[in-house]
Amino acid sequence: MIKIIKTIYSIIFFICFMQISFAQSNPTYTLVAKNFNRSAPDSIVFDVYMLHTNLSTTNFQYALGQYFFKFNNAIANGGTLTYRIIDSELPVNARPRNPTVINDELRLATNPVFGFGNGPAISANDPGTLIVRLSLKTTAPTFAANQSLNLQWKNSNQPAPFTKAYAYITQTMLSTEITTPETHIIDDKVSINQISTEVPDKFKLSQNFPNPFNPSTKINFSISKSGFVSLKVYDIAGREVADLVNEKLNVGVYEYIFDALAFSSGAYFYRIKTDDFIETRRMVLLK
Repeated sequence: MIKIIKTIYSIIFFICFMQISFAQSNPTYTLVAKNFNRSAPDSIVFDVYMLHTNLSTTNFQYALGQYFFKFNNAIANGGTLTYRIIDSELPVNARPRNPTVINDELRLATNPVFGFGNGPAISANDPGTLIVRLSLKTTAPTFAANQSLNLQWKNSNQPAPFTKAYAYITQTMLSTEITTPETHIIDDKVSINQISTEVPDKFKLSQNFPNPFNPSTKINFSISKSGFVSLKVYDIAGREVADLVNEKLNVGVYEYIFDALAFSSGAYFYRIKTDDFIETRRMVLLK
């Protein structure tokens, strides 16, 4: 009987230990700056996404985040740079604050503390949760033509302040730092560029070039009236397979570089839609 009781206690202890271990496991993540968009000659917009990467072993209740970049401030072209937040999927009180430009750094201060049970869940579905969408703009007419943004994460291998991430692991007001600089990524490929600011006499969607293509092609379009623009790609069955542009654009001529590396060979259709214009064209991917 004593042996049975000892066995039961051992099982209970093991279960409690496993529960505690699980509760104290740190979530892992990737933090990616991506979707760099030159929607105007004097500004660039980009996103910061956080993706939960160990969903099978832990929850990810977001607590705090501060986000710092190094960049090439010569792109200002003699103008003054303005850095601002334009969107986020986080609740208002969980969003980073006070975007500032200090010399060659872009800084976002941490959000207020709000306690265990109130933190938003970070998505494990690609691309993750949009932490913030950011705009960097110069007062000069354009960014410097011979300069690149050269954005880099400022991590703990550099002088403070630097990028940090925190999660709620235990049921207290205290958060746990989970920062892993090796999973901080810059995907700085610019997909859309405004190649002319002249006002076109009409809306136009050009044939992609090259066509057929592998794996990327250029899609040019003209916007004769500022407004919301949608550019999507569909497969031969009419299913949407890519959402390329989904935002307000100024008048001008644009070039989108469509990368179809993840797509299968075949015919696809791309369609532009504004309040005043819809047009569809066909393109062929040959791998």
